[in-house]
Amino acid sequence: MTKRLALVGVMTLAMLAACSKQAPPPPPADDEAEPPAREATPPPPPQMSRDDMTKGLLELIDAAPQCQQFRAQLEEGSKAPPEQVSTDDLNRIVAQAYAAGCGRKREGQ
Repeated sequence: MTKRLALVGVMTLAMLAACSKQAPPPPPADDEAEPPAREATPPPPPQMSRDDMTKGLLELIDAAPQCQQFRAQLEEGSKAPPEQVSTDDLNRIVAQAYAAGCGRKREGQ
């Protein structure tokens, strides 16, 4: 009988513990509150100057005599104001040079 009574007592305490509510944690004080999270924006990509871009593009064009026209167009285009000649125009000149067979060969090819 002692075991039965003990079992009933343990069950009663377990149900009482399951039904009792715990007090919610106190709200954080104003000075302890976390600052609102800012949305992380990725930094803008580094901008290459027009001169650096032209130097890089000139390295893509072969220095052979038949390719000098493309190199000259690229140099002239880089000196023009950005409103008149865009970077897309400079890239098109390099594409034309490659189409004409004036692309510089990489080492080992």
